[in-house]
Amino acid sequence: MSAVEKATPQQPTAQTVDDVVARGDLSNLSPEQRVIHYHNVCRSLGLNPVTQPFAYITLSGKLTLYAKRDACDQLRKLHGINIQIPDRTVHDGLLTVHAKATDKTGRTDEDLGVVSIAGLRGEAASNAVMKAVTKAKRRVTLSICGLGFLDETEVEDIPDAVQHDITLPKPKIVQRSV
Repeated sequence: MSAVEKATPQQPTAQTVDDVVARGDLSNLSPEQRVIHYHNVCRSLGLNPVTQPFAYITLSGKLTLYAKRDACDQLRKLHGINIQIPDRTVHDGLLTVHAKATDKTGRTDEDLGVVSIAGLRGEAASNAVMKAVTKAKRRVTLSICGLGFLDETEVEDIPDAVQHDITLPKPKIVQRSV
């Protein structure tokens, strides 16, 4: 046996599996089961879990994952996704950035990033412009990859959302006698 003993997590109940699969609610998973689920999601997408491409958020009482910058950056690299910004418009105090993505197979998708810039000046205005571009790029990346995850730029704007840190369980150390 290795120096780090692998814990065998308890199997989730049928109701918990149904909550995860049908409703995307991870709240009934134990911390160990959440880590396994997290790693399974990363593995299924080809993402490196060590970079923490996802984080947890509670929305409407459901604990779910959202995509962070690393998730979108890794997905663009894995799928050869090129992003262009063909248009930016301002209307009624809203900056809308149009992003168009093309993957390595030639498939295309488009999405928007919208932020309020009403009354903003200087640094605050420049940060809002960058946020709109980032939001558009991440939304189109997730869309072209067929993923329905929220990205972190959207999470910031949800009033009652509660973000959670990812806590990995500590490995059990097996003491060996010499």
